[in-house]
Amino acid sequence: MKPECRLRWRYLAGDDAMIWRLMFTRSGALVGQKRCLTQRRSLFFSIDDRSGQILFDDYLLLISEGGAPAGEGWFTGIETVSENYVYFHSYQESSPEHIGLWAADAATGRMVWFRGDIVYCITIDEGFLVYIPSVFAGFPERNYLIIDPLTGRELRRPGNDSGVINALRLEAVFEEERQEVTLPEFAVDGSVQCRMLRGAGVAAPEYAECLTVDNVTAAAIHERHPSSGAWQSTLCIVHDGQLLYEDIIAGKRDAPAVNSFLLRNRGLYYIKEASELIVVDI
Repeated sequence: MKPECRLRWRYLAGDDAMIWRLMFTRSGALVGQKRCLTQRRSLFFSIDDRSGQILFDDYLLLISEGGAPAGEGWFTGIETVSENYVYFHSYQESSPEHIGLWAADAATGRMVWFRGDIVYCITIDEGFLVYIPSVFAGFPERNYLIIDPLTGRELRRPGNDSGVINALRLEAVFEEERQEVTLPEFAVDGSVQCRMLRGAGVAAPEYAECLTVDNVTAAAIHERHPSSGAWQSTLCIVHDGQLLYEDIIAGKRDAPAVNSFLLRNRGLYYIKEASELIVVDI
């Protein structure tokens, strides 16, 4: 039977916004970050993944309740998710290193707990592995501890024994696996994906990012205009050589719009022109 592609919902981040990162909680929320370049603001949003209902939007991370914006309102991001919580971070001064962990309810945006002294590393079965940065004799040090994701409280302290820490790191589960997300990869010439795309009329499938589920292939095809040199990226969904769905996700760009879509539970999530999030069920 030929599958159908049905629009589940779409979210508009705003004309000045660039959707930056997406994560999924186990409670059914999609949490995202958008960066507003003109305002120089990093804002967050949460959407009920099934219905598309916006749970909160334009959420500005604060150092404390009623306090100043964290990271000057710009140097913040989503660190991870756990159960129905989303965790935000800021950045160390003049450094790409993260600092701080804010735990918020993904359904309401209510802040549950905050610790400004820790840096998140990984999630393990026992909890979050984090460290407290310090300096001794002019050299940076990391003192590791494991905390409870629901409360932020310390469970135990492995310290800075490299053997113990490396063993804990081996327990980590990749975020894609934790959130049941499939990310695309560039098609390999001669692969089934390439043959399927060529059958649907795609001339150069080797310039396509692809993922496949149950003989349905979704691909972002990146093409460069021969005279202007500008890139256009087009999302296609193909089944048995037949084109089911097509949408231009970025046009007239200096670079191809890579890493713009993913698959989760038969939902294809893609970002169009940087500021619109669209979900299609396949």
